[in-house]
Amino acid sequence: MKKYMLLVFALFGMLAIGSCNDDEPVVPPSPGEEIEIPEPATPVLVQTLYFDFGSQTDGRGSMTEGPDANNHYWNNITNNDGNYAAINTVYSSLVNSENTSVTYELTLNSRFSTNGQSGGGGLLEPQEELLKDFAVASATEDYFFIESGENNSSFTFSNLDPKKAYKFYAFGSRSTTQTRTAYYTMTGLNLYQGELQTSGTNCGGEGINQNIQNICESELIYPDDAGNIKFTVSRKNGDYIALNVLKVEEYTDIERPEQFTSLTMSGSAVEEGQVSMHMVSADGSPTNVFEAYTSFGSGDFLFKGITKDGKTVNIGKGYKEGVVATNNYSIAAPVTGQIRLTIDLSSKTYEITPIESWTLVGSVTPNGWTVDKGVPLAYQGKGVWGGRVKLTGISGVSDRERFNFVMNRSWDYVMKRVKGTTNEVGMGTQGYNTEDINLNHGTYHITLDLRRYVYYIDCGEEGIDPFKISVMGSSVANGQGATNNHGYAYMYGELLDERFCNQESKFPWYTSGIAVNGNNTLNLLARYNDLIHDCGTYVIFGLSLGNEGIHNAVDQQAVYNQFRDNMQTLIQKAREDGKYPVMMNNYTRGDFDASDYEYVKQMNLLIHEWDLPSVNLLGAIDNGSGAWANGYQNGDDIYHPTTDGHREFTYAMVPSLFDAIDAGKKQPVRVIGTSYSLANKRVLEFTPEETVHPFTISFKVKGTADGIIASFANGGNATGTLKIQDGVVVYDSPLTGEIKGTVNVTDNQWHVVSLTHYYAQGRTLLYTDKALAGELDEKLTIGKFIVGDNTSTIGREYSELFFYRSAMVQEEIDKLCDGRMLKSSLEIYAPLDGSKSTIENLAQSMNSVTLKTE
Repeated sequence: MKKYMLLVFALFGMLAIGSCNDDEPVVPPSPGEEIEIPEPATPVLVQTLYFDFGSQTDGRGSMTEGPDANNHYWNNITNNDGNYAAINTVYSSLVNSENTSVTYELTLNSRFSTNGQSGGGGLLEPQEELLKDFAVASATEDYFFIESGENNSSFTFSNLDPKKAYKFYAFGSRSTTQTRTAYYTMTGLNLYQGELQTSGTNCGGEGINQNIQNICESELIYPDDAGNIKFTVSRKNGDYIALNVLKVEEYTDIERPEQFTSLTMSGSAVEEGQVSMHMVSADGSPTNVFEAYTSFGSGDFLFKGITKDGKTVNIGKGYKEGVVATNNYSIAAPVTGQIRLTIDLSSKTYEITPIESWTLVGSVTPNGWTVDKGVPLAYQGKGVWGGRVKLTGISGVSDRERFNFVMNRSWDYVMKRVKGTTNEVGMGTQGYNTEDINLNHGTYHITLDLRRYVYYIDCGEEGIDPFKISVMGSSVANGQGATNNHGYAYMYGELLDERFCNQESKFPWYTSGIAVNGNNTLNLLARYNDLIHDCGTYVIFGLSLGNEGIHNAVDQQAVYNQFRDNMQTLIQKAREDGKYPVMMNNYTRGDFDASDYEYVKQMNLLIHEWDLPSVNLLGAIDNGSGAWANGYQNGDDIYHPTTDGHREFTYAMVPSLFDAIDAGKKQPVRVIGTSYSLANKRVLEFTPEETVHPFTISFKVKGTADGIIASFANGGNATGTLKIQDGVVVYDSPLTGEIKGTVNVTDNQWHVVSLTHYYAQGRTLLYTDKALAGELDEKLTIGKFIVGDNTSTIGREYSELFFYRSAMVQEEIDKLCDGRMLKSSLEIYAPLDGSKSTIENLAQSMNSVTLKTE
């Protein structure tokens, strides 16, 4: 029978190593039925490295020079940016304890703070009988630490030997009466986490409020295939978490564990008969650690894993409880009921933790942060807990109402939202970068789904509605001026429904109005709960500088700043609450003057480049001076557009925006330096989605000859044309007339050609680079666009094709020519890279550009 290596170390999540209490002795193994006891492996120590983490600033710390009293040499990992060690710092030129150079490097994945010596509470007089080779004052007196608002800060050892294994010894100490406990997590092919109390009243003995003897000792950690091991510092409790000293031992003569990519658990004890297990990995890299939250009945279970090579491996009963082996012997379930099972396939060990409860604990719950008095969730089966809950806690302004999921009424088992995600959960103790879940008081249905590792908050029975788009703003967003208040938000919702019914969209998106007449940014901040209680996934913010008070303001800049800053706050709050924000730009008003108009244009230029989708409303019904276009003001009501005016706003909105967001399309970034050659009747084609009224098309072109450079269908069979004639750009209208430029574009240099159309104004403008060539009075109803000339063999270079569903002012054209990424109402952005096989559209739409050949 094949022998298996037994690692007699603590399993991740099972045993706290290096606490202020002595470890319990290891119980000798006893044989299991018909299962041979593995022979212990005997790794051979190759070399040792010592690391002094801390400050080199006078009064805060000092370097550890070698050799020390034990004849060991050290590596100093110190601050390089004031009192901080900057993110992405690489510490190379490392040496082992004998002062022999090694190729390993240490790279900071996070910024670390540094402190030490007497003012910083470092351990000034380490005792050799307690710390042995760590008892070097210059090493223990200072430290790296994470701030109270930080967690899961890390650094990576690289260039390690994947054929060897590494053991870590971590020491942290800071004198303070506050109890501070660190989690030190090492992640390579396998994952280990140790716990160490660094500080607290009498932690080191009577009157000694810091750790003076305990060291977190890991099991053997195997580098990933690239030779990397990540070391993460996180907190169990306390404000500031320190790391003073680290020792790393390198071993050979080891058996490298097989790497598993997936694992299932099955058997008569398992709920539903089979459960896919979740890999515990904060960054997605393989760890060989899997877990499942499920329910056991009486019976047995075993595992089946898939290795990175695609091999299927049966994993069953080991020589004793808590140990597995490569076989198909079933394991008798030791408990019944809800459980968490964690298995480490590197050490071939597992742990079963009975689940007594999952509760909500936080400032929004009735008993606040009292961990044993949370709001309970009922088990729904299939790894899901949930229930209807009434949350009555109300926090102060400085303390957002929020909560965590807590298992077994213990802070050792806390699920929070994973930062950067909408509703994924993870445990910070497992290395996930997590945050509290913001939620205002109210009655909700809350679900914790630990098959998918997500949570849902629902005002009804279905959780957060994934298709609901809340429209939060003022009277125009509320439809004022339109018949029956069916304004742009209502019209856009109807368009989305129509696209779903016509199978142009996979999803039944719909808009939900929570706009209030007369609102400005201050009002939205005050009634932000309306957005939370609407329980949608997306929010469109629709406000204006008009309601903010820009017109006739004594200090217009202050009004501008208030709108800008408060909108950023609203956007950030929405993101923190799991919403995806979209912004409607500023629009016109019947009483705006030249100064008001300038501030509106400035704000819209700013919003163009914010990190969220936005809609250019100004380009929809501007009359060219900041007022409503003729015929689009709602009678004598200078504040609101007509129904047709609202419809022009709707046309400026990208129809497939939310499909693109759901598909994972990110905000586009300009790509400079690419080009695409069009010759021999090859052209690019695209057709805008749905009805288009205002628009802007812009692209770069380079060549030396006259000829057609673009064209578009208008109405029935009429065609509008952009061409180079006598060396300048000429626009031939599909209706009547032309615009002729003055800039020479046959100089084999890049030039930007932009055609912008205001449907409501009945006005088309042509720009060559930043120069306005002229304008025509006309109203276009465009169809398919062609870039290039499908009747000619003449070749030209093209780059950066933009199509916007709105018109543009001179300032926007200038920014576009300057290389800025303007995104409001952007439906097409194709960098045009001839080295790629397809034409990419980076804009947040599902539209595409295709290459056509004769």
